[in-house]
Amino acid sequence: MWKGPSILSYPVLSGTVLELGCGNGKTAAALVRSAERVVGLDFSRQGLDRCRASVRSTKLDLVEGDVRDLPFSDQCFDHVVAVHVLGHLRAKEMEQAVREILRVMVPGGTVMIRTFSCQDMRAGKGEEVEPGTYIRGNGILTHYFSHAEIAELMSDFLEVSLEEVVQKKRYRGSEHVRAEWEGVYQTVLPMR
Repeated sequence: MWKGPSILSYPVLSGTVLELGCGNGKTAAALVRSAERVVGLDFSRQGLDRCRASVRSTKLDLVEGDVRDLPFSDQCFDHVVAVHVLGHLRAKEMEQAVREILRVMVPGGTVMIRTFSCQDMRAGKGEEVEPGTYIRGNGILTHYFSHAEIAELMSDFLEVSLEEVVQKKRYRGSEHVRAEWEGVYQTVLPMR
C-alpha cells in the first residue's frame, strides 16, 4: 500500500473520475470532495476493502479490475487519475494501460499521472528486469522514468503540464532524494 502523501497536487476535478490503483483510498478521499462520481479500480481485493473502509462516500464506486483491460465502455470518464500505477507495469503493459486510459476518456478529458523519476533515491536498486525497471527486496516492480520516456508513453495525449518534483527527505538520519514526475494530459478534441 502506498504510504506517501494524500495531498492531491493536481487541479480540482469535477464530473466523473476514474482512479486507477485506488489502494487504501488516500487519493480517492481527495477526489470525492469535488467530483460528481469517482470510480476506484484496483486489482487487489484487499486494497478495495481498505479503500471502502477509509472512504465513506456515496460518490465512490469500487471495481476490481486490471488497468491493462479496463472493464468500462468507451468514452465514459471525464478524468483519469493514475498515482504510482503505470510505473509498476512492464513496458508493454504500460502501453496497454495508456491505450485503455485513452479509450475510456471523453474527448477533451484529462489524465493525471504521478510516477517515479530516474533521479529517485531508489532508482537502480534491485534486480533490473527491463531497462530502468527493477524488482526490489519487497518484490514490487518499479520503473523509474526519464523525461523522454514519459513523453513517449503519453504521446497520444496533449501535454498540459509535466514537472519533475524533487524533494530531499531524511530517512534513518541520512538525507535522500525523492523524485517523481507529475503530469497532466488531455485527450484530443475531435476536428470540426
